[in-house]
Amino acid sequence: MENSIKYLSTTSILPNEVLDKDIVFISKAAVSESTRQRLKDINYKVIPDIWNNHTKLKEDSTYLKKLYGNLTKKIGFALNKLHNVDYPYSFWELPMASWLLYSLHTIFDRYCRLKLAIELYGKENLVLLAHKHKVGTYPGHPDFVINVCVTEQYVSAFYAEIAIQMDIKVREFISDESLRGRVFLGAKKYNLLSGSFCVRAYQKLKKMIWDLILLSLSGKNNVLMEQYEFNGWEKLVFVIKLDASFFPRKKKKVARSKRIDRDMLSSISAGDQFERIVIGLLPKIMPEYLLEDFEAYVQEAEKYSRFKSYFFVHSYIQNIIFAYAASLGKTKGAKIIGCQHGCGYGQSEFSYCEFIERSFSDYYITWGWHDCFYPKSQILALPQPNLSRLMNRHKPKLDLAIWASNTIQRHVYRIASYPIMPDMIPLYFSYKRRFAASLNSDVRHFIVYRPSPYDYGWFEEEKNLLKGYNIRIEYSGTLPVLLQKVKLYICDHLSTSCMEALVANTPAVFFWDYELCREREDAKPAFDLLRKAGILFHNPIDAANKVNSIWDDVQGWWMETERQEARLKFMEKFCRADTQWQERWIEAFKVITK
Repeated sequence: MENSIKYLSTTSILPNEVLDKDIVFISKAAVSESTRQRLKDINYKVIPDIWNNHTKLKEDSTYLKKLYGNLTKKIGFALNKLHNVDYPYSFWELPMASWLLYSLHTIFDRYCRLKLAIELYGKENLVLLAHKHKVGTYPGHPDFVINVCVTEQYVSAFYAEIAIQMDIKVREFISDESLRGRVFLGAKKYNLLSGSFCVRAYQKLKKMIWDLILLSLSGKNNVLMEQYEFNGWEKLVFVIKLDASFFPRKKKKVARSKRIDRDMLSSISAGDQFERIVIGLLPKIMPEYLLEDFEAYVQEAEKYSRFKSYFFVHSYIQNIIFAYAASLGKTKGAKIIGCQHGCGYGQSEFSYCEFIERSFSDYYITWGWHDCFYPKSQILALPQPNLSRLMNRHKPKLDLAIWASNTIQRHVYRIASYPIMPDMIPLYFSYKRRFAASLNSDVRHFIVYRPSPYDYGWFEEEKNLLKGYNIRIEYSGTLPVLLQKVKLYICDHLSTSCMEALVANTPAVFFWDYELCREREDAKPAFDLLRKAGILFHNPIDAANKVNSIWDDVQGWWMETERQEARLKFMEKFCRADTQWQERWIEAFKVITK
């Protein structure tokens, strides 16, 4: 352990004045390329990464799941006392989820990194550099993620709040640097006279007309459904055949109803040091909709609390009134029907969103799989609407291969599998580099690299990585549309687009690190089929060699019996599609709501 005083920096933003002590950065991701260049003549160190270790990921994921359940109960009882109500703790699960889901993991990540810094240098030798900024009470995703995990000035201030709880000295500063956040690579400007603008305006008008039609036909109290991605005709069928109503698309603002003594939250008992830190932060970070605005939200939600069941996909995150309405309905005997909304569910060794959604749902709609990995909800394996629309739509028109990439915030917002954590980016880029280097030069000419639409500061490195291999980088079109046209689809991470490619019957090659992206036991046989069929690889060189070997006849290779059988068996398990998907859904909902 070193004994000299160190400045601990959590972002690449530093004070304007010359620092008189050595700098230690909290992680590799905290040091941007421009900062490395600026500090090339200065002595600085970087705390080792912590989330590139499978054992730690698994152990801490288990710890956080248990803590989440305990905190939900404790906070629920505390909120009952604050509001002088007597709801079961389960009432608070839905409205609390969108906030606690992200804040708990974010705080835990910062705590673990600061704890490691203390172990390496000693608490008495550390001074945390923190940008002066007031931490807000962000309601959940996306506000919480943007303000605590993306914008660097805010990231720095949030670290300081946790450091204070850990008795680490903090030195605040003000920087003249502009706010640093994310860049939307897929941004397009819409001219008022352009076709794109007209299409967007037409689509908006069409949605408004459909909303008015559905509102005039609704009125039954059978099931209240989230809008999801159903089109107008599909929603009409649900209204007619299921007596369904759809929650209004527009969010309604509520007025603050009363003052709350937030400090009362600090009296919640803690079981360990980390839980004590979380509870110590509650007065500052708990969102208003659970405290000051609670009565107003509940009053508005009462209008929607009469239904027999509630169907949601994203609403517990995106619409607090809907979440309260479902919770009120549940206290009256209503059923909560959750729904899978992405890849990894039923597949990944740990899927935190899946764990939370299944914990507060009575029924849970999956894309085909059953398991008992997470308890509580009853599984409904049904065909997925968007996948069903893509089924066997591949008709190659472009002599190109699309290579799809992913990205992640530079600061952790959720404990997740590869590559969805910044500590995994070096390995992720290493896989990209080895894959690109192993492609034949004549094949590279036909590869189009499609970055994630958002850049959190990694894109410059991606461009430099691919520059030497003459691979074109382009962001255009949506993947479901491109998948129907391209010759080959390449994906370097487990994603929804992998499922879409298999359903569309688009020739595909997937590759990713196995150690940090393991499947759960129930999912392993299905992934083994893809591995055996030469579709999925865990060595980027093997994946590139496969692309090289099939390039002259990709379609012939893909349509061979071995690959088609593997594709269909995998689809049945994890990406079920059916042209009659809506009839299957209605049959299942009628059983629940009878």
